[in-house]
Amino acid sequence: MRAILRLLLPVVTAVVLVSGAVSYAGTDAQPTGPYSQSYFGDGNLPPGCVRDMNLDNPDNQCFHMRTGLNALDSPQVDVLVLVPASPTAERDMRVMRQSVEMWEGGIEQLARRMGQPWLTEVDFHITVDALSGEFTTYPLVDPEIVLVGTNPVGGIGIGIDPAQFVGELGIYDAQGVPCLGVDNPFDFAAWENLPGFDSHHEERSGTYVEDCGGAGGNVCFAINGAIDPVPGMTEVFSMFDLVSHEFGHCLTVGHVGDGAEGSWGPVPTNDIMSYNEDPPGLSKCVSSLDVEGFALRMSGYLDRNGDGMVSGADKLQANDFPGDGRNPFQVQSPSDHIYASATGSPTDCPQPDVGVLPGSRVSWGPTPVTTMRPVLRLQRSARTPDGRVRLTGTAAYVPKGKQPQRANGAFVDRSGDSDSPFNDLRKLDVRVTNTSVLATIDVAQLAPTSGATGTSAYSLIVNGRRFDSTGPASVGANTWDNGAEVFLDGVSDWDRAAGTVTFKISRRYLESYGNVAPYYVGSTSTVQNAKRVVYVDDTAPAGRKRIVVTGRKLVELDGPEQASPPTGTKPYSVSFRAADGNTFAVGQTNGGLGSLVSDPHVFSMSVTSPSKVELSLDWSDPASDLDLTAQAGAGDPVYSSGGKPDTIVLDRVQGPIDLEVNPTFVGPAGTTYTLRAKVTPIGKDSDRDGLTDPGDACPRLRGPLPSGCPDADHDGVPNRTDRCGQAPAGTATGCPGRPSEWIKVLVDGKVVEKVRLDRAFGLGEFDLRLRVPQGAHRIRTMWIDRSGVLASVVRRVR
Repeated sequence: MRAILRLLLPVVTAVVLVSGAVSYAGTDAQPTGPYSQSYFGDGNLPPGCVRDMNLDNPDNQCFHMRTGLNALDSPQVDVLVLVPASPTAERDMRVMRQSVEMWEGGIEQLARRMGQPWLTEVDFHITVDALSGEFTTYPLVDPEIVLVGTNPVGGIGIGIDPAQFVGELGIYDAQGVPCLGVDNPFDFAAWENLPGFDSHHEERSGTYVEDCGGAGGNVCFAINGAIDPVPGMTEVFSMFDLVSHEFGHCLTVGHVGDGAEGSWGPVPTNDIMSYNEDPPGLSKCVSSLDVEGFALRMSGYLDRNGDGMVSGADKLQANDFPGDGRNPFQVQSPSDHIYASATGSPTDCPQPDVGVLPGSRVSWGPTPVTTMRPVLRLQRSARTPDGRVRLTGTAAYVPKGKQPQRANGAFVDRSGDSDSPFNDLRKLDVRVTNTSVLATIDVAQLAPTSGATGTSAYSLIVNGRRFDSTGPASVGANTWDNGAEVFLDGVSDWDRAAGTVTFKISRRYLESYGNVAPYYVGSTSTVQNAKRVVYVDDTAPAGRKRIVVTGRKLVELDGPEQASPPTGTKPYSVSFRAADGNTFAVGQTNGGLGSLVSDPHVFSMSVTSPSKVELSLDWSDPASDLDLTAQAGAGDPVYSSGGKPDTIVLDRVQGPIDLEVNPTFVGPAGTTYTLRAKVTPIGKDSDRDGLTDPGDACPRLRGPLPSGCPDADHDGVPNRTDRCGQAPAGTATGCPGRPSEWIKVLVDGKVVEKVRLDRAFGLGEFDLRLRVPQGAHRIRTMWIDRSGVLASVVRRVR
């Protein structure tokens, strides 16, 4: 994952809070609404979701998960955990074992909440093979998953002969035939050299699938270079998340929202299967989308429909079967994205026992508690000029109990509780206006704009979404939205004289991602490297505590909107700037490990029509050598041929393009670079709708992205294939899928209307006109689902 194990600066004592005179809450996310239903079957997308995954499409607001990564062949999942011998072997074993238990407990808890009880029949059997630790007697023949912890510091560890593991691996298929021979399974290089090993972006982790002669199916090896034998020098939470992430791949689920293979729309940053560090300082747990992805595979091996047999009728299909052209995608509405915690919030996920000495056993399936209640709101009922009665209203789940009323709050943090004065947070002030969330972070001393071992970033966390502000070169600052993975202009600013970092985040922008008041706000200071968190140094407030503020009604758009790439046929240019500036410097020697330089700088761009893209990378220091890599969509990476400047020409591309500037060698003086792209659309734009003819499915008719064809109801399905042209829906046919909720209206006890209710992103709206005779009548409006009445409102009309 992106938050990979790093060697850290010496660790100091834990942060101690000094609270101000305001209240703050013990979570940094809003109460989470209930899961509504699963949407399976190609084209059966949840309300409000579209098949298009392009970030430039404003209608793309749902989560897209890649599926089908491993041919897991049994609901009885045998797991072998291999732990290298080291002074902390027991702890390493415990962390890796808990990653498996986290998945098992999370799947079981969420499956019940999601109405998929059949999925609880999946069982995990764990065998641990280490110098010390727990052992089971469950026979290990043809294991489905082998979880391997390697040692990134010094080979296999202490006091064990690597050669003995040739036989100790002991993996056989169902017919007793040896499955795999690895001379040293704890040597990460040995795995990297195996053909077919899927290394994750040059990090020390990956997966390898071995076909054991066809008898018993595949064995998936989850290789994790995250075991460090030096306690106190390891980002332990990242280790747990890394192991859990790779194990998830062996359970067949892929990345969600991002992950080098491409940009797949909004990123649920708290999900274990995203490449993201959120929530800061907390480990992750299973999400409902992870469970949906896992259910796709397990439905082929369990009696899902309860007819007493396993057949093709049990098999589920992803709702975006074409996916990225290689793997199907499962699409989920953010309002249904809940986690295996008591409240459904990711910040309440159970936390692993990662101490040097073992503690209490963790419960990975906490009992759910209800934090939301259904509310039906009805506007005043009145007769229309034609004598009908108009009923207009909304249905949504809202937080239970008394809600915060304050529009501002503050928290004073203890001074001197960080490794560096550059990261020492002193105070957090938050205020909500009608349009914006305003925040000021006081720091003991603002960091310089660049550093030898990395840069400090000051982050504001709003309902679990992290916004990073990094040092300005002159004025202003760079602000990175960690959820959307985009830079925002004008959102943060540094004042060196006052020692403050200020944020102004548009509430409309937050709302576009389902992030609404009340706001649970916190801050962190981190050491970062190319947008990646190395470690969190200070937090205010600490732990899971957050300032809770709300605001008046949102009245207007305020703050930046993300610009879409130009359309049409004219060439245009794009320049790129890294979060901490386009500079690479030689790092200081760290613990005898040699000189370190910065991680690669990563950028993304997108072109709406087929285009020729010419990339040019140049740098100031002739003694340095930088390399450029480009990857268009799901295609193979293209590497520059070397030289100065470096160039890459992509003759015909469309959609997202990922770029990487890699500091192969940096001279003693460091170097500054420029990266530019010249985009030349190919072909004419006959209908002048912004798409050139080769990429326009209707070159003679104007239409919106992505097809370029007329789309009357704006649901992403062109008119010519939309079977319900006046009813927007995210399905392949353009018609709404099977309903799960309804609005039912009774007049004087008699049912006169029943219509489906689709709650897009948690909110359902309805507008009905009823034939009601003249005179006084009692009208009861009900919000119902398959369990019964959720809420109702009674009105009288005359």
